[in-house]
Amino acid sequence: MNKLLAAEFAAMREALAQRGRPSITITFPEIDAHAVGEFFMLWEITTSIAGALYKINPYDQPGVELGKQLTYGLMGRAGFEDAAKGIKI
Repeated sequence: MNKLLAAEFAAMREALAQRGRPSITITFPEIDAHAVGEFFMLWEITTSIAGALYKINPYDQPGVELGKQLTYGLMGRAGFEDAAKGIKI
């Protein structure tokens, strides 16, 4: 890790600790498809379980669908031209 990234990581970890916010550091033994797949699966399952415990649907994200439509409009996809009028990139 380069010096800037290491400094940002240490500073953010400390800032969260000082504010009493929980955080976790996950280290991969290797960065490969298997390790990354396991990581994604861990958090997909964790999200589902947490949603059930909190009695919410963690996959009901109305902003996600709108974000897709706006992106389509910004990228010129047919049928979505009006969606992104007035948005500057």
